[in-house]
Amino acid sequence: MPVHYRNVRSIICLIVKVKNKTITKNSGFTLMEVLVAMSIFMIVISITVGIFVSGSGSQKKILEFNATQREAGYLMETISRELRMATAISDGTDGNPDQQDNQDSSVEFTNYNGDTVEYCRSIADGSCTNDDSGDYFSRDGENINSPDVKIEHLRFYVTDDFNQTQPIIVVSMKVKSTGSSGVEFTLQNSVSLRLY
Repeated sequence: MPVHYRNVRSIICLIVKVKNKTITKNSGFTLMEVLVAMSIFMIVISITVGIFVSGSGSQKKILEFNATQREAGYLMETISRELRMATAISDGTDGNPDQQDNQDSSVEFTNYNGDTVEYCRSIADGSCTNDDSGDYFSRDGENINSPDVKIEHLRFYVTDDFNQTQPIIVVSMKVKSTGSSGVEFTLQNSVSLRLY
């Protein structure tokens, strides 16, 4: 089938005209198009940054929650383990206040090595306080909690009959985070001394 020169020429002219129109028509963006594109871009960026900041804040709260919970558990386990293995509880004969029926922020006992040990609510230097002041938990004048948490409440309730074979001490403690979220935990544990 013969190709007509005139038809090919008209097709080429048509293509060139279409290309020229396309090139001249898309030679740039209008101010309105640029403003709309920038607005959409800013909205997407704002949403993305908001999600990131929210996620970062939630992660910080979760980490603070876990650290406070871990430390509260550590403090309770430390005193409970040593109390469980104690051989005697102070009965007031050594000049200390009577521990019987005590609702104090300190407890004194003889540990399994025969040493006298005192746990109490204390101030920064480890000195015990018998009132509701002090943000620390100390063992024999040495604070055992980190500055990341403070002791809001600490009480030792001792059974009133020391003639029992196994006296019971109830430890009640409230630990609060010093961080921005202020997470707090209240723990209570009943410890039965293993006196046989």
